[in-house]
Amino acid sequence: MRIGIIGVGAVGGEFAGKLAQAGKDVRVVARGRTLEVLRETGLTLIDPGGEKTVIAVPAAESFEELGGTDVVILATKVLPGQETFPAVPAGVPVVTTQNSVEVPYTAAQRFGAENVWPGVVRGFMVHRGPGVVEFQGGPLSLNFGTFDRSPSDLAEELAAELTAAGLAGTVLGDVWVDVWTKAMFTAPFGALGAVTGKPLGQLRTELRGSLAALFGEVDTVARAMAVDLPLDAVEQALAFADSLNAQATSSMQRDYLAGTASELDAQVGAIRRLGDEAGADTPLHDLLQEVLEARLD
Repeated sequence: MRIGIIGVGAVGGEFAGKLAQAGKDVRVVARGRTLEVLRETGLTLIDPGGEKTVIAVPAAESFEELGGTDVVILATKVLPGQETFPAVPAGVPVVTTQNSVEVPYTAAQRFGAENVWPGVVRGFMVHRGPGVVEFQGGPLSLNFGTFDRSPSDLAEELAAELTAAGLAGTVLGDVWVDVWTKAMFTAPFGALGAVTGKPLGQLRTELRGSLAALFGEVDTVARAMAVDLPLDAVEQALAFADSLNAQATSSMQRDYLAGTASELDAQVGAIRRLGDEAGADTPLHDLLQEVLEARLD
Protein backbone atom coordinates (compact mmCIF):
# COMPACT_ATOMS: atom_id res chain seq x y z
CA MET A 1 0.00 0.00 0.00
CA ARG A 2 1.29 3.44 -0.96
CA ILE A 3 0.66 5.77 2.00
CA GLY A 4 0.88 9.48 1.27
CA ILE A 5 1.26 12.13 3.96
CA ILE A 6 0.72 15.84 3.43
CA GLY A 7 2.47 18.03 5.99
CA VAL A 8 5.62 17.15 7.92
CA GLY A 9 4.98 18.85 11.22
CA ALA A 10 4.53 17.01 14.51
CA VAL A 11 1.93 14.49 13.34
CA GLY A 12 3.01 14.09 9.73
CA GLY A 13 6.68 13.84 10.61
CA GLU A 14 6.21 11.25 13.34
CA PHE A 15 3.89 9.13 11.22
CA ALA A 16 6.11 9.32 8.13
CA GLY A 17 9.20 8.42 10.14
CA LYS A 18 7.61 5.46 11.92
CA LEU A 19 6.17 4.10 8.68
CA ALA A 20 9.52 4.44 6.90
CA GLN A 21 11.35 2.76 9.80
CA ALA A 22 8.94 -0.16 9.52
CA GLY A 23 9.68 -0.52 5.84
CA LYS A 24 6.29 0.72 4.66
CA ASP A 25 5.79 2.50 1.33
CA VAL A 26 5.35 6.05 2.62
CA ARG A 27 5.82 9.23 0.62
CA VAL A 28 5.34 12.81 1.76
CA VAL A 29 4.37 16.11 0.20
CA ALA A 30 6.19 19.11 1.65
CA ARG A 31 7.39 22.52 0.53
CA GLY A 32 9.97 25.18 1.22
CA ARG A 33 12.68 24.62 3.77
CA THR A 34 11.08 21.42 5.04
CA LEU A 35 11.32 19.83 1.60
CA GLU A 36 14.95 20.95 1.30
CA VAL A 37 15.83 19.36 4.65
CA LEU A 38 14.06 16.10 3.80
CA ARG A 39 15.97 15.86 0.53
CA GLU A 40 19.35 16.97 1.85
CA THR A 41 19.41 15.49 5.36
CA GLY A 42 16.37 13.30 5.89
CA LEU A 43 13.66 13.25 8.53
CA THR A 44 14.92 13.42 12.13
CA LEU A 45 12.94 11.71 14.88
CA ILE A 46 13.79 12.35 18.54
CA ASP A 47 12.61 9.71 21.01
CA PRO A 48 11.60 10.37 24.65
CA GLY A 49 15.16 9.67 25.77
CA GLY A 50 16.57 12.32 23.44
CA GLU A 51 18.09 9.90 20.94
CA LYS A 52 17.94 11.10 17.33
CA THR A 53 17.30 8.91 14.29
CA VAL A 54 17.61 10.23 10.74
CA ILE A 55 15.40 8.49 8.20
CA ALA A 56 15.21 8.84 4.43
CA VAL A 57 11.64 9.48 3.27
CA PRO A 58 10.64 10.13 -0.37
CA ALA A 59 9.46 13.74 -0.57
CA ALA A 60 8.25 16.12 -3.28
CA GLU A 61 5.80 18.97 -3.86
CA SER A 62 3.13 16.63 -5.27
CA PHE A 63 2.21 12.98 -5.34
CA GLU A 64 2.48 13.00 -9.12
CA GLU A 65 6.24 13.48 -8.70
CA LEU A 66 6.29 10.53 -6.29
CA GLY A 67 4.41 8.10 -8.53
CA GLY A 68 0.98 8.47 -6.92
CA THR A 69 -0.53 7.17 -3.69
CA ASP A 70 -3.37 4.87 -2.60
CA VAL A 71 -4.44 6.89 0.43
CA VAL A 72 -3.56 10.29 1.92
CA ILE A 73 -3.16 11.26 5.57
CA LEU A 74 -3.71 15.02 5.77
CA ALA A 75 -1.50 16.24 8.63
CA THR A 76 -1.48 20.01 8.11
CA LYS A 77 -2.71 22.66 10.53
CA VAL A 78 -5.74 24.76 9.57
CA LEU A 79 -4.37 28.30 9.74
CA PRO A 80 -5.70 31.64 8.44
CA GLY A 81 -4.75 32.35 4.85
CA GLN A 82 -3.47 28.84 4.14
CA GLU A 83 -4.95 26.22 1.83
CA THR A 84 -6.67 23.56 3.93
CA PHE A 85 -6.21 20.78 1.37
CA PRO A 86 -2.90 21.38 -0.39
CA ALA A 87 -1.92 18.80 -3.00
CA VAL A 88 -4.72 16.34 -2.17
CA PRO A 89 -5.24 14.27 -5.35
CA ALA A 90 -8.76 13.71 -6.64
CA GLY A 91 -10.35 10.29 -6.19
CA VAL A 92 -8.00 9.11 -3.43
CA PRO A 93 -9.29 8.52 0.13
CA VAL A 94 -8.04 11.23 2.48
CA VAL A 95 -7.80 10.84 6.26
CA THR A 96 -8.38 14.17 8.00
CA THR A 97 -6.45 14.57 11.26
CA GLN A 98 -6.81 18.27 12.06
CA ASN A 99 -8.04 19.63 15.39
CA SER A 100 -11.02 21.15 13.58
CA VAL A 101 -14.33 19.32 13.63
CA GLU A 102 -15.32 21.25 10.48
CA VAL A 103 -12.59 19.87 8.19
CA PRO A 104 -14.20 16.48 7.42
CA TYR A 105 -17.40 18.21 6.33
CA THR A 106 -15.62 20.73 4.10
CA ALA A 107 -13.44 17.96 2.69
CA ALA A 108 -16.57 15.99 1.80
CA GLN A 109 -17.97 18.99 -0.07
CA ARG A 110 -14.75 19.28 -2.05
CA PHE A 111 -13.76 15.65 -2.70
CA GLY A 112 -16.99 13.74 -2.13
CA ALA A 113 -17.97 12.04 1.11
CA GLU A 114 -16.95 8.67 -0.32
CA ASN A 115 -13.32 9.88 -0.41
CA VAL A 116 -13.16 11.29 3.14
CA TRP A 117 -12.20 9.31 6.23
CA PRO A 118 -12.48 11.50 9.35
CA GLY A 119 -9.67 10.75 11.78
CA VAL A 120 -8.41 11.51 15.28
CA VAL A 121 -4.72 11.45 16.20
CA ARG A 122 -3.61 11.08 19.79
CA GLY A 123 -0.02 11.46 20.91
CA PHE A 124 2.44 13.90 22.43
CA MET A 125 4.65 15.16 19.60
CA VAL A 126 6.46 18.46 19.11
CA HIS A 127 7.67 19.94 15.84
CA ARG A 128 11.22 21.13 16.59
CA GLY A 129 12.01 22.63 13.20
CA PRO A 130 11.96 21.74 9.49
CA GLY A 131 12.14 17.95 9.25
CA VAL A 132 12.62 17.45 13.01
CA VAL A 133 9.99 15.92 15.33
CA GLU A 134 10.21 14.95 19.00
CA PHE A 135 7.95 12.24 20.44
CA GLN A 136 7.45 12.80 24.16
CA GLY A 137 6.12 9.39 25.09
CA GLY A 138 2.73 7.87 25.83
CA PRO A 139 0.19 6.46 23.37
CA LEU A 140 0.41 7.14 19.64
CA SER A 141 -2.67 6.33 17.61
CA LEU A 142 -4.92 7.17 14.68
CA ASN A 143 -8.60 6.31 14.88
CA PHE A 144 -10.51 6.83 11.64
CA GLY A 145 -13.50 5.61 9.68
CA THR A 146 -15.57 6.26 6.60
CA PHE A 147 -17.70 9.38 6.37
CA ASP A 148 -20.93 7.42 6.00
CA ARG A 149 -19.95 4.72 8.52
CA SER A 150 -19.77 2.02 5.82
CA PRO A 151 -17.12 -0.76 5.93
CA SER A 152 -13.97 -0.41 3.81
CA ASP A 153 -11.32 -3.04 3.08
CA LEU A 154 -8.86 -0.29 2.10
CA ALA A 155 -9.39 1.46 5.45
CA GLU A 156 -8.73 -1.80 7.28
CA GLU A 157 -5.55 -2.28 5.24
CA LEU A 158 -4.32 1.18 6.21
CA ALA A 159 -5.07 0.48 9.88
CA ALA A 160 -3.03 -2.72 9.69
CA GLU A 161 -0.09 -0.91 8.09
CA LEU A 162 -0.17 1.79 10.77
CA THR A 163 -0.38 -0.74 13.61
CA ALA A 164 2.53 -2.73 12.20
CA ALA A 165 4.57 0.48 12.36
CA GLY A 166 3.68 1.07 16.01
CA LEU A 167 1.06 3.72 15.29
CA ALA A 168 -2.08 1.91 16.58
CA GLY A 169 -4.41 2.35 13.63
CA THR A 170 -8.07 1.56 14.32
CA VAL A 171 -11.09 1.75 12.01
CA LEU A 172 -14.16 2.80 13.98
CA GLY A 173 -17.68 1.92 12.88
CA ASP A 174 -18.86 5.39 13.91
CA VAL A 175 -15.83 7.66 13.90
CA TRP A 176 -17.95 10.78 14.44
CA VAL A 177 -18.27 10.02 18.15
CA ASP A 178 -14.47 10.16 18.49
CA VAL A 179 -14.15 13.25 16.26
CA TRP A 180 -16.63 15.22 18.36
CA THR A 181 -15.32 13.83 21.65
CA LYS A 182 -11.90 15.24 20.85
CA ALA A 183 -13.37 18.54 19.64
CA MET A 184 -15.36 18.83 22.87
CA PHE A 185 -12.12 18.90 24.82
CA THR A 186 -9.73 20.63 22.42
CA ALA A 187 -11.66 23.74 21.36
CA PRO A 188 -12.84 24.82 24.86
CA PHE A 189 -9.46 24.01 26.42
CA GLY A 190 -7.63 26.12 23.84
CA ALA A 191 -10.07 29.03 23.93
CA LEU A 192 -10.34 29.28 27.72
CA GLY A 193 -6.60 28.83 28.05
CA ALA A 194 -5.92 31.56 25.50
CA VAL A 195 -8.28 34.09 27.06
CA THR A 196 -6.94 33.50 30.60
CA GLY A 197 -3.32 32.59 29.88
CA LYS A 198 -3.67 29.77 32.42
CA PRO A 199 -2.67 26.07 32.16
CA LEU A 200 -5.12 23.21 32.43
CA GLY A 201 -4.66 22.76 36.18
CA GLN A 202 -6.20 26.16 36.87
CA LEU A 203 -8.88 25.82 34.20
CA ARG A 204 -10.16 22.55 35.68
CA THR A 205 -10.24 23.91 39.24
CA GLU A 206 -10.70 27.69 39.42
CA LEU A 207 -12.70 27.82 36.16
CA ARG A 208 -14.26 24.37 36.24
CA GLY A 209 -17.82 25.67 35.81
CA SER A 210 -16.87 27.65 32.70
CA LEU A 211 -14.94 24.70 31.26
CA ALA A 212 -17.91 22.39 31.85
CA ALA A 213 -20.30 24.88 30.25
CA LEU A 214 -18.09 25.11 27.17
CA PHE A 215 -17.95 21.32 26.95
CA GLY A 216 -21.75 21.38 27.21
CA GLU A 217 -22.09 23.72 24.24
CA VAL A 218 -20.06 21.36 22.05
CA ASP A 219 -22.15 18.45 23.30
CA THR A 220 -25.31 20.31 22.24
CA VAL A 221 -23.95 21.04 18.75
CA ALA A 222 -22.81 17.45 18.26
CA ARG A 223 -26.23 16.07 19.17
CA ALA A 224 -27.88 18.60 16.84
CA MET A 225 -25.57 17.20 14.12
CA ALA A 226 -26.98 13.70 14.88
CA VAL A 227 -23.79 12.46 16.55
CA ASP A 228 -24.53 9.69 19.04
CA LEU A 229 -22.38 10.89 21.93
CA PRO A 230 -22.68 9.04 25.25
CA LEU A 231 -25.05 10.68 27.71
CA ASP A 232 -22.17 11.44 30.08
CA ALA A 233 -19.89 12.94 27.42
CA VAL A 234 -19.35 16.18 29.36
CA GLU A 235 -18.49 14.29 32.54
CA GLN A 236 -16.05 12.14 30.56
CA ALA A 237 -14.40 15.27 29.14
CA LEU A 238 -13.98 16.68 32.65
CA ALA A 239 -12.54 13.40 33.88
CA PHE A 240 -10.09 13.42 30.97
CA ALA A 241 -9.06 16.98 31.88
CA ASP A 242 -8.49 15.83 35.46
CA SER A 243 -6.20 13.03 34.25
CA LEU A 244 -3.74 15.30 32.42
CA ASN A 245 -0.69 17.22 33.63
CA ALA A 246 -1.71 20.37 35.51
CA GLN A 247 0.78 22.43 33.48
CA ALA A 248 -0.61 21.29 30.12
CA THR A 249 -1.51 23.93 27.54
CA SER A 250 -3.00 23.55 24.08
CA SER A 251 -1.11 24.23 20.84
CA MET A 252 -3.76 26.76 19.81
CA GLN A 253 -3.36 28.54 23.15
CA ARG A 254 0.43 28.62 22.82
CA ASP A 255 0.31 29.91 19.24
CA TYR A 256 -2.24 32.60 20.12
CA LEU A 257 -0.33 33.85 23.16
CA ALA A 258 2.90 33.87 21.14
CA GLY A 259 1.27 36.14 18.59
CA THR A 260 1.61 33.64 15.73
CA ALA A 261 -1.10 32.28 13.44
CA SER A 262 -3.39 29.98 15.43
CA GLU A 263 -6.24 27.54 14.92
CA LEU A 264 -8.66 29.75 16.88
CA ASP A 265 -11.16 30.02 14.03
CA ALA A 266 -10.55 26.44 12.85
CA GLN A 267 -11.42 25.12 16.31
CA VAL A 268 -13.77 27.60 18.01
CA GLY A 269 -15.17 29.15 14.84
CA ALA A 270 -15.92 25.66 13.52
CA ILE A 271 -18.07 24.87 16.57
CA ARG A 272 -19.94 28.15 16.08
CA ARG A 273 -20.55 27.65 12.35
CA LEU A 274 -21.74 24.07 12.75
CA GLY A 275 -23.93 25.20 15.63
CA ASP A 276 -25.52 27.82 13.36
CA GLU A 277 -26.09 25.14 10.70
CA ALA A 278 -27.70 22.77 13.18
CA GLY A 279 -29.69 25.41 15.06
CA ALA A 280 -27.70 25.10 18.30
CA ASP A 281 -26.64 28.23 20.18
CA THR A 282 -23.02 28.65 21.34
CA PRO A 283 -22.95 31.93 23.32
CA LEU A 284 -19.80 31.11 25.30
CA HIS A 285 -17.83 30.14 22.21
CA ASP A 286 -19.13 33.30 20.52
CA LEU A 287 -17.90 35.43 23.40
CA LEU A 288 -14.47 33.82 23.68
CA GLN A 289 -13.71 34.05 19.97
CA GLU A 290 -14.89 37.67 19.78
CA VAL A 291 -12.76 38.65 22.78
CA LEU A 292 -9.69 36.82 21.49
CA GLU A 293 -10.01 38.32 18.01
CA ALA A 294 -10.55 41.81 19.47
CA ARG A 295 -7.26 41.49 21.36
CA LEU A 296 -5.47 40.94 18.04
CA ASP A 297 -6.67 44.27 16.59
